[in-house]
Amino acid sequence: MSDIFQEVEEDVRRERYEQLWSKYGNYVIAAAALLVLGVGGYQAWSAYDTNQRQQVSDKYQEAQTIAATGKTAEAEAQFAELSKTGYSGYATLSKFNLVGVYLAQGKRDPAIALLNELAASSDDAVSSVARLRLAWAEADAKPRAEIQTILEPLTAADNPWRFAAAEVLAYVEFRSGSRVQSEADYLRLSQEAEAAPGLRQRAAAIVQYLKANPAGATTAPVPAGAAAPAPAPTQGTTK
Repeated sequence: MSDIFQEVEEDVRRERYEQLWSKYGNYVIAAAALLVLGVGGYQAWSAYDTNQRQQVSDKYQEAQTIAATGKTAEAEAQFAELSKTGYSGYATLSKFNLVGVYLAQGKRDPAIALLNELAASSDDAVSSVARLRLAWAEADAKPRAEIQTILEPLTAADNPWRFAAAEVLAYVEFRSGSRVQSEADYLRLSQEAEAAPGLRQRAAAIVQYLKANPAGATTAPVPAGAAAPAPAPTQGTTK
């Protein structure tokens, strides 16, 4: 008797499935098709995006190579194009490189304008590096108060760029004639345990220079590598 009830139950279940399939089967097929198309479309876009990124990367490396050979005008054209059409990471790096080739050609106005644009970035790393480069670019042309204003956001006690900013200000102190204050600033930097080793070494070398030269000396070496490096591109940059 139990077998009969089981067979009846299976027939009822099968009939219900058939009714459900009859009613909703087309929707299931459509959903499955959309899923397949969606996966295929994503894979196609992913492949295209990867290819585009590789092309931008290749163009960026080519522009850097051209700049390194001294062909600044040609490098300027390539970096200018990448700054407008490249993915955001490479576009930003291209702008920093464009500043370099502008300055190499004596084009201060567009270089300063571009650095001011980068300094206004909402990305803290980009803004900080731009402020440091802008401060160094203006260090011999602007009074200390203006350089201080440029660097103000970087001078907080917990800011990771504070020592790099202090290095610029120490140089500006010397240039403005405050030799004693400049030497004290460099000495303090040379002893800052949290400062980068290279910065401490530069500061110590300048302290030695200042001590070895008479008070009337008016020139001091600008530390090698004083211009801050541009931030490196990160994976997954977007347009």
